[in-house]
Amino acid sequence: MQAMDDSEGEPVDPGAYDDDLEEEGALILVRQVPLGVVFARIVVVSGMGITGALAIFFLIGLIWWPALVSGGLTLVFLFLMFFIERGAEASAKKK
Repeated sequence: MQAMDDSEGEPVDPGAYDDDLEEEGALILVRQVPLGVVFARIVVVSGMGITGALAIFFLIGLIWWPALVSGGLTLVFLFLMFFIERGAEASAKKK
């Protein structure tokens, strides 16, 4: 019979290694993201997921025009995501 190892022992405190990181010179950056950017990211990712799923659904059903419209809307949401991310980076650099 083999003895149990220590990997299933007591849980480790998540903050136990924070001091080690600071001593080694690790740079910890915390950036506040504006609430509007967070909301825009959620809307864009949700919209892209829904329209992409609809495009696939319509393509499987061989319903071409709604599939093309849904695919086009997916691309619109994709471009919106890039636009929002660039705007968020630009506003973060101003601060």
